[in-house]
Amino acid sequence: MTVEEFEKIIESYKREYLTIVKKIGADHIWMAPNKGDWYHSQYFVIDVKRNSSSGSGQDVDLTFAVNDASIANPVMIANLQLLKTYIQKENFKYSLIQDAKNKFKEISDKFPFVKAEKESKVIYMDRDSKINNIDVGFSPAIIKQPQPVLPVANNSEAEKIFGDLHLNNEIKASFYNGLKSKGFVILAGISGIGKTKIFENFVRHFVSQTAKDNFVFVSIRPDFRDTKSLLGYYNPLSEEYQITPLLELLIRANDDLKTPHFVLFDEMNLARVEYYFADFLSVLESQRDTNGYTTQSIQLHNSMSDKVRQQRVPRDMKIPPNVYFIGSVNIDETTHMFSPKVIDRAFTIEFDVGSFKKYTEFLEDRLVEDYTLSADFKKLMKKDFINQGKYTVIKKDENFVDTALLHFDDLENLNLMLPKHLRFGYRVFDEIIAFIINSRESVIKFNDDNEAFDIAIKMKILPKFHGTRDKLETIFDNLSNFAERKKWNHTLKKINSMRENMISMGYTSFM
Repeated sequence: MTVEEFEKIIESYKREYLTIVKKIGADHIWMAPNKGDWYHSQYFVIDVKRNSSSGSGQDVDLTFAVNDASIANPVMIANLQLLKTYIQKENFKYSLIQDAKNKFKEISDKFPFVKAEKESKVIYMDRDSKINNIDVGFSPAIIKQPQPVLPVANNSEAEKIFGDLHLNNEIKASFYNGLKSKGFVILAGISGIGKTKIFENFVRHFVSQTAKDNFVFVSIRPDFRDTKSLLGYYNPLSEEYQITPLLELLIRANDDLKTPHFVLFDEMNLARVEYYFADFLSVLESQRDTNGYTTQSIQLHNSMSDKVRQQRVPRDMKIPPNVYFIGSVNIDETTHMFSPKVIDRAFTIEFDVGSFKKYTEFLEDRLVEDYTLSADFKKLMKKDFINQGKYTVIKKDENFVDTALLHFDDLENLNLMLPKHLRFGYRVFDEIIAFIINSRESVIKFNDDNEAFDIAIKMKILPKFHGTRDKLETIFDNLSNFAERKKWNHTLKKINSMRENMISMGYTSFM
């Protein structure tokens, strides 16, 4: 087989069989057997051995090796050394993709740790920013130290995070990881289902270092028209600034950057969000500086008053990195629908009524359940939630790129199925990838990356869908078929629910 033939086979089979992570020149290709199967420690390097130095058309052998130059875990290094020895001893050479797949299976069966380490939190880094083939004499000591790895969370403690509130794991993980990834979450559902209480039970775990409240309830009224309703205004008669609880919280957050601060907009859609929250929507989407603040600011006043200065109200305010916004919404004749501008900037979580039987069983269990979290777990959760001080900043590092490479095909195909007015852009793409990464490295996990991806599609893409049967029926048909093939069960269930409403009433929406 020639080099050209090999390249052609890789290109034609990679979507079905392989994930080509990186290709370094003509000699090295970094690959894994199946999408999402193994992490970096189990990626194989295909070394294209040229039998002659002649030009095009030369024959090649494919030698499989293991790249362990960037592994932080000493146990993993020892295990991979055994695996490397095995591979070198056998001197595996292939010319067919299926032969390679069979050998992958043989190796994983022979070395159980390969599969056992699938959920490993080991951090990997490239040497000199590129992937290298096996170097037996290479010493891991010269590799720069990776970021510290968070300890594995205690599942029993993670179950207590939301206290005595009856929630399934999908809602818990969606709320926690959505807020962790974006900092703006919308909670939708009927009254009395726990939208406010999930906020109350969660924020109590983050105690401010200033001994002041790190959360605020903002009850939205129908007469809210602009940012003054949230942040107050300057009164020229008294020469004072009329401070609101939300502005006080933002000032406290600025003084205590190590503690997360939370805002709940209760009944968020009683007024038009696009009006009273407009300044926030614009500023929150601006870039962040090196300290995590928004680069754009919200104008508050132009006063030179001494009273205002004593009140410590700045002329303008950049949003600190440690502020999280949550909105609870009901949909009825007294409320307003969200525009795409708002939906595009948030993770939207739908609350639903579950089984009353399970709810009753939950009530029985809570009679003897202690919902107190240990100090160690609280410390772990805070470190995880604030991304070790980075908060919601999306870090587009190698981990981000690798995850994007695994999922861009599905997102591309999904986008192409949608009419232009429903398609999503780079921001939504980035937030979905960040959500998958944050869910993977979280104290509250989904079952796997595919479920996290599934939930992200449901929260970021489907909320934009509303309209008549004529507009949506074909779109729903295509999306449901695609979701079924991808085993996106949560997305499929929601599409079917929206389809049922569309058929019975002629119109449907996410909320």
